[in-house]
Amino acid sequence: MEKKREIPEEIDDHYKLFGKEAWEVEYGDKCPLCNSRFDEFEGCACDSQGD
Repeated sequence: MEKKREIPEEIDDHYKLFGKEAWEVEYGDKCPLCNSRFDEFEGCACDSQGD
């Protein structure tokens, strides 16, 4: 089942950059300090970037 678009495609920067909705993107690595996943800008919940 496909989720309904909440942001119109014309202004959806994430969709323009990646061709996917945010919930469809797997970023991979997790921060060793806060254990949250890194986003597309390599940020995490504690903003340490794993340092």
